[in-house]
Amino acid sequence: MAKATAAHGRGRNLSVISVDPAPGRESTIFDGNEFLHRTGHELRGYLRDRTPQTLLCWDAPLTGPADPIAAGAQRRDFTQRLIERFFMREKRDALLPDGGLPAGISVRPYSGCQHWTITRSLLGLPRTGCYDQDFEQLPFRLLPAPDDEQNNRPSVVEVHPAVAAWLWCKNCRGKKAIWRYKDKRYEGRDAVRNEMWQIILEESRPFEWGNRCTPANGDEFDAAVGYVLGALYAQGNNGVAILGDRHTGSFLLPVVPNLMDMWHEFLAQQG
Repeated sequence: MAKATAAHGRGRNLSVISVDPAPGRESTIFDGNEFLHRTGHELRGYLRDRTPQTLLCWDAPLTGPADPIAAGAQRRDFTQRLIERFFMREKRDALLPDGGLPAGISVRPYSGCQHWTITRSLLGLPRTGCYDQDFEQLPFRLLPAPDDEQNNRPSVVEVHPAVAAWLWCKNCRGKKAIWRYKDKRYEGRDAVRNEMWQIILEESRPFEWGNRCTPANGDEFDAAVGYVLGALYAQGNNGVAILGDRHTGSFLLPVVPNLMDMWHEFLAQQG
């Protein structure tokens, strides 16, 4: 069964970039210093200039069928990955004491995430069938990567900022907290987002960066959270890990009590 890949020392200086891609409007980029907003065409040029020392944190599905060469062999190959089923379940347990993710923190089947279209165009991911380019031919090396895969390209890892923010903040904010930080119908979204951001800055120590930009909206918040995850991973901090792999789908997330054990228990139940 698949295992979570812990973040160990990377052995080189990585330039971390986080992208919240949007197919119908400008995508949001955060590099630790400033937020950038780029059209799909502009983002393509931006990504083309990345070096092998780049770690790209991408807020959209990067994998699809468990085995792209035999896509369709499993029932949910074209709709939902195991990583999504894990977070969407309603089982009451230590991680999800109230029966599931709270309103405002959502995980959807990858086939229902429209930003996989721009991801396909810019990265060649997710691979969905036998006619797609092999992983080794793509411009970015998908993490977690096999140990023997040549590391001569920039790397990309999938992040889920909403789930990461919830994991970092859920104990501090309590069971009755409101999480609708991106809901345009909710007038208190800015206050929710600012509170969560301050908690994340505290919880992500010892990670520091010089210019602590404050996210001005939900897209910038997601890009900033993705950056914090990537920076911690690049520094080899044990506070984050890649949960899952290319077969199950994967998210780079904070490591919290019970998460890894529950993931392995869930995989064992899948047979």
